[in-house]
Amino acid sequence: MVKKQNILNLSKYFYFILIFLIPVNLGKHFEVLSSYINGVAIDYITPTVYIQDILVFTILILWFISGGLYRFIYSEDNFLERKEIIVSILFVFSVFLSTLSSLRFLPSFYAWSRMFIYFLLFLYSLSEVRVEDNFFKILDIVFVSLTLISILGVGQFFNKGSIFNNYLFLGEQPYTLSTPNITVKNFLGKSVVPSYGLFRHPNTFGGYLSLMLLWLIPFLKQRKRYLIPLVLGILSLFFTFSYISWVSFIFGVFAHFVLSKSVGNTHNKKQILSGTVVALCLFLLVLPLFKNVDSKDPSVYRRINFSKASYRMIRDRPLFGVGFNNSVILMDSYNTDSNDISFVQPVHNIFLLVFSECGVLSFLLFCLFLILIVEKLINSSYFYVFFVSILQILILSSFDHYFITMHQTFLLLWVVLGLGLQ
Repeated sequence: MVKKQNILNLSKYFYFILIFLIPVNLGKHFEVLSSYINGVAIDYITPTVYIQDILVFTILILWFISGGLYRFIYSEDNFLERKEIIVSILFVFSVFLSTLSSLRFLPSFYAWSRMFIYFLLFLYSLSEVRVEDNFFKILDIVFVSLTLISILGVGQFFNKGSIFNNYLFLGEQPYTLSTPNITVKNFLGKSVVPSYGLFRHPNTFGGYLSLMLLWLIPFLKQRKRYLIPLVLGILSLFFTFSYISWVSFIFGVFAHFVLSKSVGNTHNKKQILSGTVVALCLFLLVLPLFKNVDSKDPSVYRRINFSKASYRMIRDRPLFGVGFNNSVILMDSYNTDSNDISFVQPVHNIFLLVFSECGVLSFLLFCLFLILIVEKLINSSYFYVFFVSILQILILSSFDHYFITMHQTFLLLWVVLGLGLQ
């Protein structure tokens, strides 16, 4: 019994290391034949094993050895009787079904395999990492991690490129202003490169910062040291030039301000905030269906064109979709409105992404899962942190795909759910 407890304690130690390493982008890429589209290797469909994947797998093995799965099934918390857990299990299984009919099985199956182990980590978090006992320990880890990555982000902006110029430094992309296909913005009349941090795109870095900085804000009075990563993080967030991440952060600050006020019913405030965000998500979901939507901004018209292409995929394959992690393979052929010679990316909306890749059943289960999550968090009173994080994720995911397609933010999503749904 003591031995099993020691093994469980070791798994928790690795779990805290994992929280610290969430922003890391270092992994081993396996470029196989199915990784190429028109002779070009596409990172979305290139099988990759990241440091986080190895840590998650290690945590799960230790959990199983310690009898964790048995404890989860027979827990007094009755996890398997909770609606959101049942729906989440059905959702992950439905996504697996989409891999069986995918155009390219390997990219689909490896992406689902990552979803599966991250989902198991979600169950581990629910069962073993009690948020009441570990939240401030996790918060201190986030404090250190945010400080370091924010310093890196600020340094990258002023350096006009990567600092270490070496992928082996935790996965930092080597880049400068002249790097092909690098994101370039206009700032005070000059061309600048936004900060990438350790992420593959400034938008992803911005989304990560907009969420994690909001974990620190409610506790500034008790822990003054959190002001350091907050200031550096806000500066780094600005330097990502990710406008939707700015909106997400401002919304999060506003939500915390509203919920922290003693005037009024907190439950009702949460319902109003949730309703507003859900209405925004629904509007953005159907917006591409209006034919008069037009823009000359590439970041806007590309998003609209990707959405239209996804609707065409849904029309052709409504039941099981085109296959999980397979939409980029077909994007060029379905993106008939595009003026780009070739611009291969997933649709910038995770609802359309799930529907087009996995079909109607997965889409309905995914939406039901999110509804149950929001309902659960509306009735939760734990610091509002996780409730606000989920609303921010819904906003960000209506404009981008990285909470499913990129390992750091995909992992962060399951961690937030595992801690928040207790």
